[in-house]
Amino acid sequence: MLRQNEVSELVDDLNRRNDGRSFSYALIVAFIAFIIMMFGLTMLYSTSFATVGEKFFHAQLKWAVISSVAMVGVVFIGYKRLSNWTPWMLGLLAILLVWALFSKSINGANRWIIIPVVNMRFQPSELAKVVLALYGAKVTADNLRNINNWKNFKVFLLPGAVIVSILLLVVAGRDLGTTLLLAAAMASLVFAGGMQKRFFILIPFLLALLAFYLWKFDPERLSRVTSFTNPGDMALRESDGYQLWNSLLALGSGGWGGIGFMESRMKLRYLPEAHTDFILAVVGEELGYIGLLAVIAAYLLLGYFGMRIALNSRSRFGMLLAQTITLIILLQAGINIGVVSGALPTKGISAPLISYGGSNLLINMIMVGLLVSIGLENVPGLTDNWPLRKKRENIN
Repeated sequence: MLRQNEVSELVDDLNRRNDGRSFSYALIVAFIAFIIMMFGLTMLYSTSFATVGEKFFHAQLKWAVISSVAMVGVVFIGYKRLSNWTPWMLGLLAILLVWALFSKSINGANRWIIIPVVNMRFQPSELAKVVLALYGAKVTADNLRNINNWKNFKVFLLPGAVIVSILLLVVAGRDLGTTLLLAAAMASLVFAGGMQKRFFILIPFLLALLAFYLWKFDPERLSRVTSFTNPGDMALRESDGYQLWNSLLALGSGGWGGIGFMESRMKLRYLPEAHTDFILAVVGEELGYIGLLAVIAAYLLLGYFGMRIALNSRSRFGMLLAQTITLIILLQAGINIGVVSGALPTKGISAPLISYGGSNLLINMIMVGLLVSIGLENVPGLTDNWPLRKKRENIN
């Protein structure tokens, strides 16, 4: 039998190995994210150059610099300290979402606000991804013992009301896709926290209620949701399937090898919003299915190492936050790929780190920074003397 000191040595050796792995995973996640972002800038240049020159490329390049600085800042501040600011973040988020509701409508939605000083557009619903992930993970980690106890379940009433209020503000801006994405992320969070499956019996009922609302009160949006089932017929009538139909034409013309970088024909004003939600259609046309498979592989690798960071985390909060952030990134990628290929209804979900849009790029890089922060925090002593880390909080 092993002696107690031998067992302790084995445990310490295992912890050191896990610490080394966490450090490696954090670096790999950052590297993959930067590679995807650089690829996105390259494809944006190709997608938009023929129509607007370098305008979009230069704008996105500025956001890429800002996003990279923000990511590094998050790593230095640390996810634990950021979580202490969530009450202020929630207040700011609510103000921004209400502000967006009274801002100028774009494509029938009130999702954006104009930042006066720099004259840039910002989408507050993107910020909700980070804020709700931080808030939900911390609340769940602090109340794991009560998550399946009906008597003590009241501790989740206030946090639940806060999250539902934010979701209602997001959907009020006619951003149904982001609302469903956030709802799925929060559901996965409490499931990972140990909530039993019987508590999720309300999900089919809520989806049925949503379908009834769209059918009864928002037939235009319902048409957009269902147009993917027959995009060819919709396209002939210049209806909601026009965008998807041209996306499928782009993918079909690209084949396996693509027609060549900068050679896309569908980006010449045939495919609407080619530089944003449908940029992967141009990737498929120019670089072929091989290029798309490489993009999918990059997302899957990012998701894999993000989950490894979650599993290696020594704190419940770090584990829950890492898995929630990783799921949000993967869901965005999966939904966008499904929309571009006609497997899912057309929704305003961008390809993370690739599509044009400063808000989306900034928030995704911040989420990558949180993943890196969790991975580095798993290595004892590494971040103790970093700036803004003089006071360390103990969060289980």
